[in-house]
Amino acid sequence: MPLHMQRVAGVDGCKGGWLAVAANSDLSEAELHFASKWDDVRLSAHVIAVDMPIGISQRGVRQCEVEARKLLSPYASRVFKTLPRGALQFAQSEWIAANQWSKDQGFGGLSKQIWNIRPKINEIDRVIVPQDQARVHEAHPELAFARLNGGKALDSKHTPEGLRERKRLLTQAGFTNLDDWLQQLRGNGAKADDLFDACVLVLTAKNILHGDGIVLPAHEERDSRGLRMSIAY
Repeated sequence: MPLHMQRVAGVDGCKGGWLAVAANSDLSEAELHFASKWDDVRLSAHVIAVDMPIGISQRGVRQCEVEARKLLSPYASRVFKTLPRGALQFAQSEWIAANQWSKDQGFGGLSKQIWNIRPKINEIDRVIVPQDQARVHEAHPELAFARLNGGKALDSKHTPEGLRERKRLLTQAGFTNLDDWLQQLRGNGAKADDLFDACVLVLTAKNILHGDGIVLPAHEERDSRGLRMSIAY
């Protein structure tokens, strides 16, 4: 199959579950997908880039995140510190207990932001195996947008200007369906920033497919399950 006909996809978690954009690597035949859980994200893509931690360290420290924060400075807080693997044993309602456990172990506290996405981290961690990572790659939209913007991080995606910047860059990159897709978000628990994040991760998947992806860190790290702990953009 010609390279430009191979499918790539970007996936972002959203309030309603998961939002995915899939397209040929030349961005033709682009499609928008919604799924309530990770098991339903059934994309026949050659490369999938997903904005969710894959590979969980025992201590909650991943070098890929350390390096990503440095690249995004002064917006380092846009990269959440992932929880330690042991915190996955707690129920979602047990954030206080999990937070105290993490502190007692010397791992530091657990942010509410990372705890709120813990169910989605669990969804992927429960089913993914190292072999899957030949196709499924952890990625980060903020790094992807910075790359698209000549290396400069954008204004916050929670501001009107930040959303306008993201839409402009994606339109210039070749996404022609954004207005139609924005209308389709209604009732699916997704917002404009979720859509834009998924779209820019399509470009990350395209970079990986073409051999142009940048991966943090340069020295490979794996967790106790053998999962690669890296962030591509």
